[in-house]
Amino acid sequence: MDFYQLFILSCFKEAKPMRTSTLYHLLKGKRTSSILTYGYFYDALKYFALLPKLKETTYNQIISDLKTNNYLLENKDGLSVISEEGLALFNQENFPETSNLQQMVYYKWDLAFFERIVFTTQVLSEKAYLEKQYLPIETNLFKQQRLKIWLSKQKKDVVTSFYYEWDKLVECLPIDGQELILKQLVGHNHRGQTLQQISEEKTKHLLYLYLEFKNYWHLLITEIIENSNNYPLFASILIEEKTFVKEDSSQKTSELVLKGYSIEEIARVRNLKISTVTDHLIEDYILNQTKINLIDEKASDFLLAYYQKDPNYTLWTFKEATNYYPDLSFYDFKFFQFRLFEKEREND
Repeated sequence: MDFYQLFILSCFKEAKPMRTSTLYHLLKGKRTSSILTYGYFYDALKYFALLPKLKETTYNQIISDLKTNNYLLENKDGLSVISEEGLALFNQENFPETSNLQQMVYYKWDLAFFERIVFTTQVLSEKAYLEKQYLPIETNLFKQQRLKIWLSKQKKDVVTSFYYEWDKLVECLPIDGQELILKQLVGHNHRGQTLQQISEEKTKHLLYLYLEFKNYWHLLITEIIENSNNYPLFASILIEEKTFVKEDSSQKTSELVLKGYSIEEIARVRNLKISTVTDHLIEDYILNQTKINLIDEKASDFLLAYYQKDPNYTLWTFKEATNYYPDLSFYDFKFFQFRLFEKEREND
């Protein structure tokens, strides 16, 4: 089986019926409350925006092939679920470790941070050899200037300190992870390899290696963030890279919530629609597990009765629910689902 097919199949391994179109939008990085809720319920947020260039025709063909081979089945509601045959196949195949993958948190800047670290490594390597005539791997003048400014703020022992941090950092990785990261570095008289070149050398599918790389790199990012005092140089570069990413509008909404503002007040202050503010609160809950505020009592009673009739709450649609209760707000609908999910998870 092609690894692309195996990867898509892996997204169904929880054996819950899913909408294939929603999975596609999640892999592409469509950031809506419905997509994020889906990713949250199906433990797929770690794959958010993992394949931004994935063509819909390619994706649909993979889904079609998986169904033709009976690895995926379609139920009466048009939802897809992994078959016993598909689950058995997945369990016997070699699949990369993804437990450290945090796409939803790091996807906007993780690769830019890696490129910056690779460039910094090259510059400091050449500096260690007193070499001034070399071809920088970074051709962007703005990024070159940023590195010069960063270097001008460092102490004289920056080369030694930087490589000490590198040594300490890679100790967090298994041997294959160290090799995958370090093979891509550039230094004095040393050209790093691309993932494509490593893929050909190891005869591993490029997507397999990309998942491995992302998993290991996210592990290192988490280590830097959680123990920034141990990696002051890396941490300073990370902070700098994050500042070049546009702040999410949802963050500003979250700050107002913490100050005690209601949804209506936030909408008025920020000149946003109620639906947009609700989307921000949903995103904040999913990412940060913020406390669920009180749900309207009448809405809660209705949704509890609705749950008794249809316990498959992860597949509820707001449109269908409002057919029975027109005054239902999207906030109450979504956060009641989250409450049910929390209880289910506590019981597992």
